[in-house]
Amino acid sequence: MNFNNNDYEDLVESIYQIPLSQHSWFSFAKKLLNILDASYVHIQAIDFSHQVLSFSNGVGPLPLDAYAKAELDYLRYPVEADPRWEKFLDPQRQGWYQCHTHITDSFVDQSELYQHILLSIDLRYVASHELIWDEKICVFLSISTSLKRQPLNHEELAFLDRLIPHLKRIVNAQRHLYEFSSDHIIGYSLIDKLTQPILLLNLAGQIVHHNSAMQFFLEKYPFIHIVDRQLNLPEVDQLRFINILYQLEEIFRYKPHELDHFKNIIFLISQTQIKFNIDLLASEKEKSFFGTRPLLMLSFEELLNDSLDVKQSLKDDQYYLCEHYLKQQYQLTKREFELCYFFVNGMSLEQMTQKMGLTKSSIRTYLRNIFLKMSCNSRLELMQLLIKISRYHSKQ
Repeated sequence: MNFNNNDYEDLVESIYQIPLSQHSWFSFAKKLLNILDASYVHIQAIDFSHQVLSFSNGVGPLPLDAYAKAELDYLRYPVEADPRWEKFLDPQRQGWYQCHTHITDSFVDQSELYQHILLSIDLRYVASHELIWDEKICVFLSISTSLKRQPLNHEELAFLDRLIPHLKRIVNAQRHLYEFSSDHIIGYSLIDKLTQPILLLNLAGQIVHHNSAMQFFLEKYPFIHIVDRQLNLPEVDQLRFINILYQLEEIFRYKPHELDHFKNIIFLISQTQIKFNIDLLASEKEKSFFGTRPLLMLSFEELLNDSLDVKQSLKDDQYYLCEHYLKQQYQLTKREFELCYFFVNGMSLEQMTQKMGLTKSSIRTYLRNIFLKMSCNSRLELMQLLIKISRYHSKQ
């Protein structure tokens, strides 16, 4: 591959535009993709203090949706699930790390990570180089190529070596964006003084901090516990909680205009009198810088015995839905709750339009909102969930 000085000068100019606009990183990455015929240009950060992937921002030639799902799925994997991390993070390693030196084709054929995530978006080979590496954090650039394209060669790496010093200057100047720091969002000292149990975690579910009140709370309620820095809830609730984290990360990273609909989420733990509020902790500056992974604050509390709705008398063939529960747990509006009640009790689309005085289009819009809030992908899934909720509350 032939490189000319114009390519180099154009890329350097793009690098120094990165701090000026959130779109400048995309511009630089796109140019690099075209010059190298690569599949993905990726900048990531590992915060060693919390052992978490604190930053991830990638650009490729495919539609954004293709990378969104792949990256969100990948971020659910712990660092140790990807064998490339160990080699890249070897303190004895120097220069570029290239995965083909130890990731064989036979391993790829057997790897769930490659088969289900990486290969689907042409990420077979990767070359990575650190931009910051100290006791606190490692920020690094990765260039991925496809099986057809094959790994980057020595000439291509030498060209990239000329860009690395410029990238290092820019990344060091913006270091705070890559660190997974809770101190500049909300101080530990304030949290530790509060009597309410509070826990901070990231969107992968990894615990960053909890106050002494939370420690007492964990001892009082052993069905809530922390294992390997992960919050563990009862099985059914754990799955629902993970789905919420997944949705929040997807919205924060790819649909920020929808964030206002997910403020102060209330999560009720099934068959208990325990709830916690979920608040996204991210400044406007962080929201504007693509790739940052924000913190969540979970505030726990016990519900009063009389806080749940009293069941109304129903016909034997009707499903009861607790309005208070659905509003608290899934943030359903009154209209959305009514639609759920009519839906689970067998009303057709036409019957619901007459009963609620709405058009079919409005009913469908309400259903889409309910699917999003209740993590359902179809009417069948929604029906199954509502029946399960009804049966639980009917036994109370």
